[in-house]
Amino acid sequence: FTEALSIRRRALGELHPSVGRVYNNIGCVNCELNQLNEACGAFEASLEVQRHALSTSVDVDNGPLQLGMSTTLSNLGYLYQSQGRHMKSVAALKEALVLQESILGKYHPTVIGTLDSLAEATARVNKYDDAIRLYNSCLIRHNASAKSGQMSSEQRCASVIVLFKISRVHLKQRDFDSAHRKLNEAMFYAKGLDDDLEEKIEAEIQKLELSRRGGYMTM
Repeated sequence: FTEALSIRRRALGELHPSVGRVYNNIGCVNCELNQLNEACGAFEASLEVQRHALSTSVDVDNGPLQLGMSTTLSNLGYLYQSQGRHMKSVAALKEALVLQESILGKYHPTVIGTLDSLAEATARVNKYDDAIRLYNSCLIRHNASAKSGQMSSEQRCASVIVLFKISRVHLKQRDFDSAHRKLNEAMFYAKGLDDDLEEKIEAEIQKLELSRRGGYMTM
């Protein structure tokens, strides 16, 4: 990738969109090698090139450029989150989500995945109400994308996971009743889906009920 980057920079210029794509790919390789600082630099360089390309483009259809930029923003958001830089993660994922929705629509799996990651990052900066709102949007989109109103096993599993995450946010708010309701909703979707998942949700419900009686709750 480093050689490809050098060739493209010489042939196409420092700010050509192809150069931005190579920077993004280098960042992905750095992540695989756990070279997170180098990955961050590569993703940020990619984003700089992509922003310039979009601002100077005369094409009517900038969809490919926007989609490439949303990919880089998502990668940055995930990287920032792994580094504990949650405010920067929220900002990057918000921008990625706007771009993805404009190109792919609200119900595309990639968009819902980014929305879920944004909700998690938002919870990590203690904006719990906002996080719950985002997670609920994930649930709505999972349900809306079900064919003929029938959710697939994958969609049901995804809903179980989102409901479980919402319950954890409610616990951070010390709202045990809401957490309990969300776990029961998760159990509804988990029934007959996966024995291990069902057992895990049941264990969480029992743990919560025990803690409510005893007046304590571990996180």
